[in-house]
Amino acid sequence: MTWITLTVVLGIAFWGGIIWWAATRNDPVAAPISRHLPESPKWAPLAVSGAAALLWLVASAALSLHTVGERQVAIVYNFSGTIAGKKDPGVVTTAPWQHVKKENVGILHDEWVFDSNAAAVSIDQQKITALLSVNYQIDPAQVVDLYRRVGAAWKSIIIDARVPQVFKEVTATYTTPELTAKREQLRIDTKRRLTDELRPYDIRVVDVFVRNIGFSQSYADAIEAKQKQVQDALTAQAKVAEKQAVARQLVAEAEGEAKANIARARGEATANRLRQLSLTPLLIQQQAIEKINPNVQVIICPPASVCIPNSGIVPQPQATP
Repeated sequence: MTWITLTVVLGIAFWGGIIWWAATRNDPVAAPISRHLPESPKWAPLAVSGAAALLWLVASAALSLHTVGERQVAIVYNFSGTIAGKKDPGVVTTAPWQHVKKENVGILHDEWVFDSNAAAVSIDQQKITALLSVNYQIDPAQVVDLYRRVGAAWKSIIIDARVPQVFKEVTATYTTPELTAKREQLRIDTKRRLTDELRPYDIRVVDVFVRNIGFSQSYADAIEAKQKQVQDALTAQAKVAEKQAVARQLVAEAEGEAKANIARARGEATANRLRQLSLTPLLIQQQAIEKINPNVQVIICPPASVCIPNSGIVPQPQATP
């Protein structure tokens, strides 16, 4: 459109200069026009025409050159708005009446916020809040086909509409506890569904990330109460286990003491049996003497009487009849 406008304006200037130049040469045809033109040098009309022609050439060249970035593809449109093709990265040329729209064919990133006003729902009808991030990419070889089928507004028509719908459909297959325990599986299922949905449009899903999963306040309070019950139960179990351990220790100590007593009793019985076998009257007398006085030197043992140690008694001689 720009080139057409410049062509019309500069064309008027060019032919106007030509007519002006013809009038200054006393041309009978242009004579009526020359009476209304101001006095000017003879070369002025040609200068106007030449400047208009030069400006048209420069503008046409400028409108024919385009730079396409490394991760871009240029979609070429005709004056009528139809797509004429595409141009790859670099400095490219088109017809001056054509225009281009540059499309990013690198990896794109978008995020969707599922807050309380646009929350997803689990299979048990609990509201789920989350932040969904999606990386995706257009197939550079099929970008023209995408533009012809969907148009330049393909993102709002395909991506912005399908991604939230797919995520909500996936969360509806999980129970609320599973959404926390199986977050990786939720991510994999969402990516698989999006891949199937966008493949017909030659859009590749690179990766999907599910972050900041949250639940309603009532469900969060219920989870907190349940966790407190679990903690209380674990504390009670720990106390019971501690008491059981103490009881087992006491039983073990009692059993050990009983076994020790039995062992001592068996030892005493065995020792007594051995003593009974080894005792003699003389040995008993010797042990009795040692118990009474270990330093005894003389013992008087009258017949049929108990032996009495005599450490300080000197025996008296008996008189002879």
